[in-house]
Amino acid sequence: MNSSNEPDIQIQAVKYDGSLHCELETTLLTETGQYLVVYGRRGRVLHHHTRNQTFICDAPSLEYYDLQDGYTVNLDLEQDGQVRYYCNICLPAERTVSGLRFVDLDLDLIRDTAGQWTVVDADEFLENQQTYHYPDEVIEGAEQMLRRLQNKIEQQDFPFDGFLTRQLEQLQAKGHLDRQS
Repeated sequence: MNSSNEPDIQIQAVKYDGSLHCELETTLLTETGQYLVVYGRRGRVLHHHTRNQTFICDAPSLEYYDLQDGYTVNLDLEQDGQVRYYCNICLPAERTVSGLRFVDLDLDLIRDTAGQWTVVDADEFLENQQTYHYPDEVIEGAEQMLRRLQNKIEQQDFPFDGFLTRQLEQLQAKGHLDRQS
């Protein structure tokens, strides 16, 4: 529950067969026809259905969900002030009545606090191609989206053009960055 005027929305990641993978409650900050930006409060609960575990997130986050392209961007705001990026390659996110839902394809791009970008979970992506019978166009689309995302980062194209930094500054100005609380 959030005490501001921004609405809470449920984020759901599902597997290709529609089974629930992860879900958490966040606060909607911005919504356009192209994307949603949400804020994840420190202490929010992440239900990881695939692992049958529940996690308490100890860092607040800023999360960008693209409604047209197959990727998400999650910025975890560490207590020491560092920002860690985690990008999911997925099918384009879809707005639902209670929030947002996307099909996670288990191919991820992360940036550590030293600024190094790394592709992770490529093995899961290969394994799940077989498990969930990804069509060729889904496999090719995910690989292309990964390359496009890497290019966006390298070229500093939206949302890596300062947009996310400005969103963080707005959160800080509103007093939302509760790293220490």
